[in-house]
Amino acid sequence: MKNNIDVSNNKDNNKVFSKVSINWYPGHMAKTRRQIEADLKMVDIVIELLDARIPIASQNPDIANLTKKKKKIIVLNKCDLSNEKQNQGWLTYFEKKGVPAVLTDANSGKGIDQCIRKIEDIMNAELQSQATKGRIGRKIRAMILRYS
Repeated sequence: MKNNIDVSNNKDNNKVFSKVSINWYPGHMAKTRRQIEADLKMVDIVIELLDARIPIASQNPDIANLTKKKKKIIVLNKCDLSNEKQNQGWLTYFEKKGVPAVLTDANSGKGIDQCIRKIEDIMNAELQSQATKGRIGRKIRAMILRYS
């Protein structure tokens, strides 16, 4: 044995493992988080892409914390693979939480137009405000986030 600790002795294992610090947050995720934080300053709205079959499990809690001060929309993709009644239930769930949501199927393009209209509706007041300041025709800057 390298460290002269008898691994068969549970008491010694507890001493060793209680001193081990495990960092489960991979470096690429930390880098991505920093990049998102920096880029959020330049966007008007965040589009969070979730799997319609498992919306809560496909959410990243970090995204909710990072984007809490931004306008947001939830896009429930793969709605063709999930139950229609459940899809409607998830739309209601997110709407009650104050976050607009739409159903999409990226393969067929279903729901993309509705998503764009919803984003325009969300941003309408801000675009009107910008127009009164002479900033007519300003484009909406969006960030799409998906956890995988």
